[in-house]
Formats: sequence, C-alpha cells, structure tokens
Amino acid sequence: MSLRAVFASLGALRRGGLLPLIFAMGALLAAAALTGCGADAAAETETGRPKVLRIGWVPNDEDVERRARWEGLRAYLERRLGMPVELVQTGSYAPAIEAMRARKLEVCGLAPFAYLIASERGIAEPLVAPGFANGEANRYRSGFIVPADSPIRSIDDVKARARDLTLSWADPASASGHLVPRAYLESIGINPEKDFKQVLFAMNHTASIMTVKAGKVDLAAVTTTSLRNLIAKGRIAEGDVRVIWESEPIMASIIAMHRGLSPAFKQELLNAYLAFADEDPAAWAQISPLYLNPEVRWVAARDADFDPLRQLARNVKNLDLLN
Repeated sequence: MSLRAVFASLGALRRGGLLPLIFAMGALLAAAALTGCGADAAAETETGRPKVLRIGWVPNDEDVERRARWEGLRAYLERRLGMPVELVQTGSYAPAIEAMRARKLEVCGLAPFAYLIASERGIAEPLVAPGFANGEANRYRSGFIVPADSPIRSIDDVKARARDLTLSWADPASASGHLVPRAYLESIGINPEKDFKQVLFAMNHTASIMTVKAGKVDLAAVTTTSLRNLIAKGRIAEGDVRVIWESEPIMASIIAMHRGLSPAFKQELLNAYLAFADEDPAAWAQISPLYLNPEVRWVAARDADFDPLRQLARNVKNLDLLN
C-alpha cells in the first residue's frame, strides 16, 4: 500500500491539492531519508528479533539538540538488548508512518493523531507514553496563538474576521496542531478551507510559532508545550505572542512500535523502555526536560487512551481518515 493510498481519504480536506501533495511526498521523503535502511535490516533472526533496531524521530525544535537527547537512549538499548540500534530522522510524520509501513523503522515517536493513522492502518501499536507513577498517561493542550499586537482578542474575533486572516496549522498528522483545533473551529461554525483567507501547513509547531511572532500569519494552532519550551529557551519572549484559546487536555505523543514485531521482542522492548529512567538516569535526564514535569516517566501506553481522539477524528467533517 502506498502512502497515497493510506492518506487517500484526505482528499476532501485539501485546498488546491496541498494535502495530497504533502502525504504523497511522504513516501519519497521516507525513501530519501532512509537510504541504506533496507529490507536486510528488517529481516528477523531465528529468535524473532530484527537484526537492527531502528528508532525514528521527527524533529520539532533544534534538530542537533533533539538528536543528542536521544543518543543516550540508543546506547542504553544497545546494551540492554544486545543488538545494534540506529536513530533515524524523518522530516515529518507522513514519511515516518510510511517508513514504519515499509518496515524501515521498528519504533518511532508519533504525535497522537499520527499514531491513530498508523494504528488504524494496521501499521503500529503503542509502546510507551509519558506518564506518572500511578500509570496515568501525561496529557497536553492545543492552543490558538496570535501576534502580540494583533487586534484578534478571542475566537469570536476570529470568527468575525476569518476572511481576512491567514491560518497556520502545524503538521497535517498533528493532534494539537491540526485535528483538535480544527474540530473546535467546526464546532462553532467555521470551515477552515472556506472561511479563512488562506490556510497553510508550517510542518511543525516551532515553525508555526515563529511565523506568528514574525507577523507572517495571523493565527496558528500549536501545542502550548512547544510554546513554553521556546519561551524557556529564550527563542521568544512571553509577550511576543498571545494565546486566545486552549483545548481540553489531550493525549500526548507516544512511542509506537511496528505491529509486525514478534510478541517476545515487543515485551523485550517494553521492559527496556520502562526500566530506562532507573537503569540509566543520566541518559533519561537528557530526555525528561522535553516533558516539562520532573515526575514524568515512561509508562506502558494503551491504545484505549486514544479512543476519545479517535472518535473526534471520525466526527470531523471531510476527514475520513479512520473509516
């Protein structure tokens, strides 16, 4: 199945053919980014383990910094599992999902909506998610932001002035940067493709935030976690943008694994990830700041936790992804 087939039902969502182009390009981007990660690496040994464990990551903020954060996990898994482990960067969630489908990634960090797409297509299942000692998963929020000097003060203003506004989504497969805020706009009678002057995809949250700060777009949907991260790093000041709406808490991004892995190896992976923070605290300390909560650890992820988001996706107009 090609990525175009996987995402064919996005057709009704497009404006000028933008989304099919984005997702059709996913297969090409995956092929280019994953050159050398071919079928030989995907082959399993007699024990049902892949010859190489390839972990995909989708950069959101500073690429070099993000890769360095995950290097400790890579080294830990090599020691713990006794096998080669590679980190593989993909440009966005579309090529990440395509790479998992093609068995060029065994594990990948996915945004909640990206996970739903991969799950419903029989590609991935949950491995671990950020959570707490009681086993509860961590959650985060979506938000609409505007430039600090914008006359837009509320969603009512957005509704009244939509035809003069440019809206930026993040990644097409982002829950907080597309699905959830899109569903909210529809619930109050706004059709993004028809009612806004222009709608575009920045392809990640950082890019969306920075285009708002620069005044290049009037409104952007982002995760408020990314906004807090950029403020903490000094890349923007608190007064550079304003949040005019926040969603209810939604499931955070998870680490997913390929559904075709052997049951024994899936359990090995789960045990290794769950023990990571305790067995290699120095390496965990490189990753944990991403979650902005010192109490967060990895807990076993449950597919059922995504059911509310799954239902939301089914209810969004012209977004027949999950049927």
